[in-house]
Amino acid sequence: MVMNEHIARFNTAAGQYATDRYPGRARCMEKVIELLEPQVGDTVLDIGCGPGAQLIRLSPLIKSGIGLDPAERMIAQAVQATTGCPNLRFYVGAAEALPQEIAHDGVNKIFSNYALHHLPGEAKRRCIGNLASILPAGGIFVLGDLMFSDDPDNHKALFDIVGYGPGCDTPSRLPEIEAMFAGAGLSFRTYVLNPLAAVVVGRKA
Repeated sequence: MVMNEHIARFNTAAGQYATDRYPGRARCMEKVIELLEPQVGDTVLDIGCGPGAQLIRLSPLIKSGIGLDPAERMIAQAVQATTGCPNLRFYVGAAEALPQEIAHDGVNKIFSNYALHHLPGEAKRRCIGNLASILPAGGIFVLGDLMFSDDPDNHKALFDIVGYGPGCDTPSRLPEIEAMFAGAGLSFRTYVLNPLAAVVVGRKA
């Protein structure tokens, strides 16, 4: 499935979208937030922010938050939902070509949950490289997503739990993601949640 088809799908689903629809995805998000360790001085970027639920949760804990999503209707919902959060801003766009406002906005922490698995491998690599490039020394990127540490055909009972759809999702294997982090200049730690999902925390040297 090409990216434009994903964008159309999420624009259509925006009104009924729930970030915790799948228990495996909700568990992954909790681990991402835990490892992000939000602090009052942080400027945090959420890649694939959807309707902004995670940034709303983080808003009282951080200096500012920025959401980025390629689906215009998702961003419209996020803007509407965060009218009471003056420290949050949202942009339509993708990590492969970050808006200049984001690239120069002092982001020191980035997170993404269940977004990059929609991209083919080379696009993932470019995204991770772009995101690492805007981080300062010591900045972190926390990626939670579908990442295969084993053959997914051995774990079909997990598909509905983690929200994996073989027909429309293109997860990478975990060693491939780790290699992308290393190639982007990020030292990393990996937390395997199950054979189909993991969280990787990268820190810029």
